[in-house]
Amino acid sequence: MSKHLDIERQAAAWLARKDSGNWSAVDQAQLDQWLALATAHRVAYLRLAAAWSKAGSTAACATGPAAPPAQPDPAPAQAERRSLPRFSQWRIAAAILVAVGAAAGWSAVRSPPAEVRYATRLGTHRTYALQDGSKLTLNTATLLRARVSRSARMVWLDEGEAYFEIAHDAAHPFVVMSGANRITVLGTKFTVRREASGTEVVVVDGRVQVENGQLPSRTPVILARHQKVVATPVTMRESDESDAAIDQLLSWREGKLVFDQVTLDEAASEFNRYNKRRLVLADADAAKLKIGGRFDVDNIKGFTNLLQRGFGLDVRESGDTITIASRRPSTERRAGMAHAHRD
Repeated sequence: MSKHLDIERQAAAWLARKDSGNWSAVDQAQLDQWLALATAHRVAYLRLAAAWSKAGSTAACATGPAAPPAQPDPAPAQAERRSLPRFSQWRIAAAILVAVGAAAGWSAVRSPPAEVRYATRLGTHRTYALQDGSKLTLNTATLLRARVSRSARMVWLDEGEAYFEIAHDAAHPFVVMSGANRITVLGTKFTVRREASGTEVVVVDGRVQVENGQLPSRTPVILARHQKVVATPVTMRESDESDAAIDQLLSWREGKLVFDQVTLDEAASEFNRYNKRRLVLADADAAKLKIGGRFDVDNIKGFTNLLQRGFGLDVRESGDTITIASRRPSTERRAGMAHAHRD
């Protein structure tokens, strides 16, 4: 059973207990505790409560084959063993149908939304409009799958990075799965970047909840505007981001890379995300050099010219590989040049 469907059935069970006529303050406290564990619990409970009320009114007027057969009054001993005196067989069946229907749609009435695949090639980005009014922008080399309608909103980020502008719908949370990480939102703007080491979530506006499936005992993280979390198999690293940092993180939507005193190793890794030609750092001195600037994502030539002329680094090209190294001392460089001449 999927986690989502399991939550729906738990919510239905709570509604059944509450309708039994034996509800106590202890029961209410336990329900409150369950609702506080996760946003998904609260959303499922409220959605099913609305369907539950409708099911009850429908049961009251049900006739013919759809209604349950009348049952004789139970004997006193049987009545004492009956745990749900006001909870009819019809409404038990309705609860199960509601739970299943909430997860995948009423199968007898409508089919679940079809899965749509979105992808971008290396060095490109593209914006798509979804059926529910949301928008998503895919960064370079990104693959995303979506099942989105006005009543079900779920996407899977298989690789890459995406920027989301989610249409507000309190009854139908928008869920993004990135590996084992689950990001739940109602209406907001945020980015999700998936890498081998983990998932990075940055909130531009609104609030999101991030659950790390590899750390089930870890309390979900609630992020607000200009906050970030990096979820890995061993930790959840949270941080507050400045306006400048947010602009830097989103510059790819304009085809730009913005660096503010980052290491050359970090800058090279970013360029390598967008280009077939790869930047390779030959030594630690070059890798830890701090640089800044604004560049087109595909302007490797301009970037390497800056490194060569502005920082005095040694840049050498071989096929699709560009190797960057610290300058050697002048005597060593002359000896190397003489050796190259002799070859």
